[in-house]
Amino acid sequence: MSLPPAPPTYVREGAAMLTLGQCEQKFVRADLLARHRKRHSSSYIPRNRNPSFGATTDSSSPTATSPTAGSKARPALPSVPHDAAILLGPDSTSRLPPPLPNPAPPRMSHTTSWHPQLPGDLVPCNIIRPRPGYYPREDPPAPAPPAAVPSHNTEFHHGEMSRENFAVWLFDPRANYGEFSVSHLPFVDGGLESTLNNDIQHDYESLTSSRSQLETPRRFIEADEVISEFRRQEVLRWLQMFRQKQPKSEPLIANLVHDSGGDIPALSVEMMRDCLQEYWEHVSPRLPILHQPTFSCNRSSIFLLMVMVSLGAASLRTRDSTGNLADYGGFADVLIMGTRSEILTAEEAQPPVSLWVLQALLLLEFYEKMCSSRRLHERAHIYHSVTLTLLRRGSPLIGRAGSESPPEVHPQGAGLDSHTWWCRWAETEAMHRVVFAAFMMDVVHAAMFGHAADMAPHEIRLPLPCDDNLWTASNPDIVRQLDQNLRMYGVRPISFLDGLKRALHGKEVKSHSFGRMIIMSGLLSVGWHLGHRETHLRWLDLTAQSAETQDGWKKVLLGAFDDWKRSFDAAQGTAGGPSLADASPQFSGLNGPIHSAAVLYHLAHISLHVDIIDCQVYAGAKRLLGRKVSSRDRANVVSRMTGWATQPSTRHAVLHAFKLLHRVLVNPRRGGPAADRDGPAGGVNLPPIEVQTYSCRNEPDPHRPWIMYYAALCIWSFVRALGSRRDSLQEPPGRVDGPFRPMKPLLVNHGRMAAYLSSVASLSELTEGAAAGLAEGLPDLLDSLRSVFADAHAELLQEACGRLGVCKEMLVAPSR
Repeated sequence: MSLPPAPPTYVREGAAMLTLGQCEQKFVRADLLARHRKRHSSSYIPRNRNPSFGATTDSSSPTATSPTAGSKARPALPSVPHDAAILLGPDSTSRLPPPLPNPAPPRMSHTTSWHPQLPGDLVPCNIIRPRPGYYPREDPPAPAPPAAVPSHNTEFHHGEMSRENFAVWLFDPRANYGEFSVSHLPFVDGGLESTLNNDIQHDYESLTSSRSQLETPRRFIEADEVISEFRRQEVLRWLQMFRQKQPKSEPLIANLVHDSGGDIPALSVEMMRDCLQEYWEHVSPRLPILHQPTFSCNRSSIFLLMVMVSLGAASLRTRDSTGNLADYGGFADVLIMGTRSEILTAEEAQPPVSLWVLQALLLLEFYEKMCSSRRLHERAHIYHSVTLTLLRRGSPLIGRAGSESPPEVHPQGAGLDSHTWWCRWAETEAMHRVVFAAFMMDVVHAAMFGHAADMAPHEIRLPLPCDDNLWTASNPDIVRQLDQNLRMYGVRPISFLDGLKRALHGKEVKSHSFGRMIIMSGLLSVGWHLGHRETHLRWLDLTAQSAETQDGWKKVLLGAFDDWKRSFDAAQGTAGGPSLADASPQFSGLNGPIHSAAVLYHLAHISLHVDIIDCQVYAGAKRLLGRKVSSRDRANVVSRMTGWATQPSTRHAVLHAFKLLHRVLVNPRRGGPAADRDGPAGGVNLPPIEVQTYSCRNEPDPHRPWIMYYAALCIWSFVRALGSRRDSLQEPPGRVDGPFRPMKPLLVNHGRMAAYLSSVASLSELTEGAAAGLAEGLPDLLDSLRSVFADAHAELLQEACGRLGVCKEMLVAPSR
């Protein structure tokens, strides 16, 4: 068959353009143009590919495995959706081939370049199949005859694909950060990436040499370090406006707002200064996104200041054992309820959004989610996506507030005095921390509350936050000296994606505690997205992941969790430290939203296998995520839980739930520093049991009590699902939704509870035989946790207290 007449050739700036059909490939060499033209002939067969490329073949047949001249053997390609595609960009679905009937399981030849830890189904070849009209880039021709040209082996295709597929790049232990490309993503999905130089050039020599001309000013005047009377009056004016708009909230502050000569003495300047000091000492370490050394109480946004004061007031109320500060929580609630609308309607809340807006919204969400009422908790969930949208649509990462273009960055700090440079450095670093804090809250709350995770790891292309000592340094001279010391020892900024990839493959990520917690949150996010992709495919009636594939990527993640924990303990020197040293208010490490590395570690293991929404429905919850739980919802959950309880992965999660509760409620370390090794290495040798005094009032992290509740629900659901063979659709006794139902006095046997937790936490594996005896000590555990949560102020923990009471009733009287 003869070729059609050659098409006209258009020459433009030295490049020839082929115009066959819809193909508009450009070539600068005639031989490449001629070879590409052959592709459009009907007799063309791609090199190194058999003619049945698009069909399912038996990889054991000679046709499927025999390589062409100069090529290596390659496995058959399956035609099902790729399991790792959840982490691709939004246009990635168009690259996936349609499912074919009876797809052959993917097999890998001995020539594959994948790491042994990589899940079997994460084979790169089934993502790069060409779509109509699309052809991969040609290799430059070699001077040798065509028969001797090297083939496109598996490694080449893997490299091409890993540059565009985040999941495959992440699970490939060989590809480095520089090989990850986002060029195929549309502009709006480009991710959060700073246009400023990530490795900020300090040029201390020029700053020092010009010290005589540019004398470093004081950080700010001393009176600016505390709230002034003028700022107090400003807060009071806004409080009066909020009271008028929200008359129903008046009972919350009735004892505080007694007017005396036009003033409110209870809300004195000293009181507000105490609240702000409380914020810096106990709240800021959870969200270290405000740079205290350069922060000005009297020049910052009044709305940001009010959120900070509210968080401080709520923290003081939580830690107060006298009851004298009970009204501080109401004062904070009134400020928070009115402040959100003012922030969102501020001029600076429009893209490109100001840094203070994002800081205020994140702190506001932290308060609403963890420190207040069910109503505010639901409001925070609703507006969470608004905060993320503002974060993506313009920020100091891509342009300073009020500017549509990135700011001019003075090379080497030229023309800047030390203080100005320091403030700019702090602003850039604060913005990076805002991104990471938003990401951590997004995935942690998705895991512990059952919310959706709206951020994906591949969005964040930023360096991990700077060292804590740099962040807390009190002047630019100290920053200069510390940074020089770090560089002298070879400490350089690490990109988040590079650190995440290293951690996934069990490699050390040298960073401070905050950076390590960010990495763990990234691993948790990868697991969340891969796990929820299967649910979406089932709902769409598409081929979901096979059990083998799920086990593959879950084993990689579980191993990464364990390696991360060992690395964190070794770096912090806490492998055998006190069980609650990191829970003490005196320990104010900048660890992010979750204070304890151990709690985050156990949460990751639990959430990979346990859905808290299912557990709460199973426990009789009437309303979740703002909507009523129907009888059909409950029937579906009961059906799922029956099969869930029989899986080995569920027993793995239950064991971690025991270890978490044992770590918090029981002190197993009186026997010496090596007494507790509750990581993945195996069992533990427990010293004499001693109950740890735990109280929500001494808790610096509001997440930990709820995660304890999550762990208890996991254990209870497992025990009930294993032992229940009766009618599971019966209505549970009592109702705890709505106003908190007072508990009956508890006679808690803490000794029995501690022995129960210790006996299970000491196991290296929860076998079926051991699981069968878990019901015996569970009522004591539920009572102990109820007594803990009864002391909490947050409405969510009060609900948790009542729910555990219902769980106990269902456990001891299942037939009622």
